[in-house]
Amino acid sequence: MKVRELTVALAELDAALGHYRDIDPRLAAALLAEVDAAKQAIRRFPSAWKRFRSGVRGFTLRRFPYTIIYQATDDEILIVAYAHQRRQPQYWLKRV
Repeated sequence: MKVRELTVALAELDAALGHYRDIDPRLAAALLAEVDAAKQAIRRFPSAWKRFRSGVRGFTLRRFPYTIIYQATDDEILIVAYAHQRRQPQYWLKRV
């Protein structure tokens, strides 16, 4: 199954990576590794995680305070946001 990411979601991930890179490059690498593992899990089991409105789901990262917000169809996973868990709850709803 194909995974696609909105440009704005990629910008959120890039900002998070930059933040952690400024603290310690190993943290940025760990975040990226956790995001990659999460995307693989979502690809394998797209309906396994918490469902929000409009068929949107959220995969909560374990080590970092981010949730991957995505929509799943039969042939594609669309990542809508890399949402920080402590900032502006559900701001991403306007994207779906």
